[in-house]
Amino acid sequence: MTKNQTIDTIIFDVGNVLMDYHWKTYLDSFNFSPDVRDAVASTMFLSTQWNEMDRSLLPDQEYLNLFIQNAPQYQREIRQVFENCEDCIHTYDYADSFVLKCREQNCRTYILSNYSRYLFYKTEHMMHFRNYMDGELFSFQAGQIKPEPEIYLTLLEKYSIDPRRALFLDDRQENLDAAARLHIHTLLFTTYPETLEELLRFTSP
Repeated sequence: MTKNQTIDTIIFDVGNVLMDYHWKTYLDSFNFSPDVRDAVASTMFLSTQWNEMDRSLLPDQEYLNLFIQNAPQYQREIRQVFENCEDCIHTYDYADSFVLKCREQNCRTYILSNYSRYLFYKTEHMMHFRNYMDGELFSFQAGQIKPEPEIYLTLLEKYSIDPRRALFLDDRQENLDAAARLHIHTLLFTTYPETLEELLRFTSP
């Protein structure tokens, strides 16, 4: 990305940008045997169904049933992990100030995030940074997920965002590549200090 003085919109991913998503640490907290841990990881967090849960086209219970179908011998463990999986998410201490610093640059701020309905309603009380957003689009609301181009287009249309004046922050390169194909400026999130420094280079007058 080259310096662009016309950027007036910052679009934030949430997971691993504003909130810590650490399913591996969460799963380790159950002290399962290695075989059980690996099985639960594969049938839940590493499964295609887990990604599809971000789209939330099915009732939450149906996703749980799909996880159990993947490994019925671990039904008890899967239910236990699923029931409390909001424990794999915590808000970063810098989240609010990050958004506010962007707003200090006279930028509008938005959310574009893959997030399941099930986890959203378990964790929305942690998302104080939403108070400083001009709008948001979570994947479960759209029935679309990154890096599908449709979800970016839905956000742009919903809030009348000019992609050439917008900067998208995400921790996954494939999501940034999809945004770039729609002429949205992109910045890979690494650490808060490094990303903020880079961002301010492109938004400061």
